[in-house]
Amino acid sequence: MEQSLTLKMMYMNLLYLPFIALMQYLKLDTEVLAIFSGLLIIDIITGWFKVISLGMKPRSWRLANGIISKVVLITIPLVMALGAKAVHVDITWLFYVVVDALILSEVYSILGNIYTINTKKHVEEFDVLSKILKLIRNTLNKILKDSDNV
Repeated sequence: MEQSLTLKMMYMNLLYLPFIALMQYLKLDTEVLAIFSGLLIIDIITGWFKVISLGMKPRSWRLANGIISKVVLITIPLVMALGAKAVHVDITWLFYVVVDALILSEVYSILGNIYTINTKKHVEEFDVLSKILKLIRNTLNKILKDSDNV
């Protein structure tokens, strides 16, 4: 049982290697991704304890869904930066704005989980992902419209 868990954790760690290589290629700060990844793991763990503290039965599909959504969160800023590099547009500042917002969202989620664990009262989560996606879309529309006028 313990060996199986160790193997699963090793596979999960291997998933981050392509992200780190991509960050190096894009000349972005890998420390930001490491911090974000650490916060994602802490959020998953505190979320698991939150479910238990609310008297709910933990489900593996819920955990898998959470992990998949967290991996998708990591890919958003990287895909955005890769696309910008492909069309020779420097949006490094937007990458860091998005990652910083995602980091703050994870901190908020972790604090909410800890609050729920201590008080047994569920806290509504703030949907930062939809706001970030809207920000990215609006910013890219603005950049593309500006490039059309050149």
